[in-house]
Amino acid sequence: MQVARTHAELANLDHDLQKYLLLSDLQSRNETLFYAVLMSDPATFMPIVYTPTVGEACQKFDHIFRAARGVYLPITARGRLHEILGNWPQTDVRFIVVTDGERILGLGDLGVGGMGIPIGKLALYTACAGVPPQYCLPITLDVGTNNAALLEDPLYLGLRQNRVRGPEYMAFIEEFVAAVQARYPKCCIQWEDFANINAGADPGALPRPDMHVQR
Repeated sequence: MQVARTHAELANLDHDLQKYLLLSDLQSRNETLFYAVLMSDPATFMPIVYTPTVGEACQKFDHIFRAARGVYLPITARGRLHEILGNWPQTDVRFIVVTDGERILGLGDLGVGGMGIPIGKLALYTACAGVPPQYCLPITLDVGTNNAALLEDPLYLGLRQNRVRGPEYMAFIEEFVAAVQARYPKCCIQWEDFANINAGADPGALPRPDMHVQR
């Protein structure tokens, strides 16, 4: 009956972003029901919780923000990433989807608004592959943004600085992977929507091949 009631609520909404927000609120309020709804009709709900609707949600992320979900790791916290990950309540994380928000879908640099991608992708891990949600952790690495509109937006949630590049950026990535390996040794990392300049970086600067990393 709860699933049927949610279906009826969604059917009364005119826009997919409204449906996205209803489901997002449901995920925060009643995770069991959220996944029951998604799994009741994956073909209908996948385009709402992920592409294409998640693209609009990421563009408007700072203006539709309800409650924090996942972990935000700013580059200003270098040296403390292992400590910050320790604040996550689950001690056994098996899947992390992480982005730095620079190349979100075909929409460009959305800064921390890119968090919609890890949240949505991990929802599909559960709804479509049966991964228990407590094993999933969405993460955004905040290294700044080159999107001038975001930097000028008083509601923007991320660091108000241009993107960090070069050795400082790669050292941050190295620290992140080492912190994940130390905290969650059974974890697989999926890298999402990084710019080509970083996705195709010097292999010597990338995590070691013995780490559990999916690129």
